[in-house]
Order: sequence, then C-alpha cells, then structure tokens
Amino acid sequence: MKYRNLGPFSVSELGLGCASYWGKKHFSEQQAIRVVSAAIDQGVNYFDTGASYSGGHAEQRLGRILKHHVTDSELFISSKVGTEVGHFGRLYKNFSYQGILSSCERSLRRLGVNQLSVLFLHGPNPEDFNDHTYQALSDLKQSGKVALVGVNTFNPHIIKLTQQSQRFDVLMTDFNVFKPQQIETINQTRQMGMDVVIAGALGGALYSRQWRRISGVKSLWYWLRAYKNNRKQLQAAHYFDFLNKYPNWHATQLALAYVLNDPHFSSALVGSTSEHHIQQLADVSGRMVPNEVMIKIKQAQQQVNCT
Repeated sequence: MKYRNLGPFSVSELGLGCASYWGKKHFSEQQAIRVVSAAIDQGVNYFDTGASYSGGHAEQRLGRILKHHVTDSELFISSKVGTEVGHFGRLYKNFSYQGILSSCERSLRRLGVNQLSVLFLHGPNPEDFNDHTYQALSDLKQSGKVALVGVNTFNPHIIKLTQQSQRFDVLMTDFNVFKPQQIETINQTRQMGMDVVIAGALGGALYSRQWRRISGVKSLWYWLRAYKNNRKQLQAAHYFDFLNKYPNWHATQLALAYVLNDPHFSSALVGSTSEHHIQQLADVSGRMVPNEVMIKIKQAQQQVNCT
C-alpha cells in the first residue's frame, strides 16, 4: 500500500468509507468486521464515516469494531457534523455552534477515540459559512478533539466558498471516471494550501457487469440508490463497458487505478461489504493504468460530454 500526506499524517492512498449498506443494522456485524480487518491487513489506515450514515448506525459499528477487533493505534479516523438523524430516520441540518460541538462529542464517544483526524462539515449551505461555525471548529481544534477541519461537498459553489474562506484544512469531494473535470478542482484546492480526500472513487461501480446482476436484497438496494442519486452516471455507464474486458484486471480495479493515477490528493475512499473486494482494490495501489485503457477512458469521457 502506498501512503500520502494528509496534514501531518501519512495515510493510505486507499481509504475505507464506513457507511451505506456496510453500516446497516441488517448487514452482518461479523461480515462488517471482516471488511475492516481485511482493509487493515492490506495496509489501509484511513477510515471515514459520518454521524448520520446508515441512519446513525455506521459510526457506532465502526467504534465497536475498533474497540474490540483492532489493536493498531496508528489509524486515522474522520467523521462529519451538520447532518442529523431525526424522527422516522429523516435527515436534517444543524450547523449551529452547539450542534457542531455536541455532534463531535457524540462521534468521539461512539468511535471510542480521543481525537478525530479530520472533522468535515457535511454538505453545508452558503449560510453555514459564518463566524459561529468557524468558532466551533476552532474551539474543537484548540481543545485537541479534532486535528484537521474540512468540508465534504460535491457542489461547485460550496467548493469555491470552502477554498476562498481559508478556514479549512481539507476538502472532500468526488472524483471518478465519470467526473474528469474534478482534476481541475483538486489542483486548485491543493494550490490554495488545502489537502483533498476523494469520495465516490469507484463511481458506484455502475460500469461493472457484476454490479448489474441483481442477486439479492443488497444488490437491489445498491441499484435503487444509483437510480435515485446517480441516474445520469447510470445512463452513461455503457460507455465504460470496455473496463470489463481486460485480463488480470477487474473493472473496478481499472476505474480505481485511473483515480489513483492523480498524485494531487491524499486518499481515495471506497466502500465495500466484501473482504475479497477490499483485497482486490488494495492490489491496485502502485499499479499503473495500461496506456490503452487510459486512452479509452478519455475517449469515453468525451463521448459522455457530447451526449
């Protein structure tokens, strides 16, 4: 596993996103443990989650696993504030001064750690960039409960506000084969003195033929989520079908290798419910994308932009 700088930390260039189906109550805790253990065995030392992920269960699950099944203290954990789980599982926003502090304290307790490596504002709106927010984050850093602060957003306007505010250490945004334009965003952010963490590095694996096979509740859940949240990428996925045709590579490996080819971010987050899948993805670290594949990816990206 290769490592990159994230502030003062040396983190694995592949990070594990502990969210989504992995954190659901009906997903086996033992299987969730095996996924985390497999990631650590492969050299992954960066784990990201959020207070609201999986209905609030993901953060708690990761905390239980880290407490009882992990002995390595050199792990870096990030979480998020600003999105809360309300009645009947409905999400709502709370970026108030006290809301940020309370959410961070709860995350520390759930995760069983004394400090979060990074605390991200989760999907803030323009009005959330204010003195109360900045003071809360400053106080958390001063107290030692948070090492770095950042913003998690895919919105171009919010990304600009994050860059211009000069109040944050890290930007978390998306980058994958479907979104080559984000290379410019990554470069701009780094030039302004911030580190970048990539979310959605696999692009939902929508191009994978294996992903298209609906074989149970889990695969149906992922398909419905993609149809709801990533319909545009779902429609463009067939342009990248060639990723399934290369010997010694899985489609998701090639898509991840494309992302890791960019040296200007700190870590690319992936999610998984399979330890075998984690091992496959970890094998990509240090591998170069074949030139022929890189050419085809760029051609496919141009075709998508033209349709």
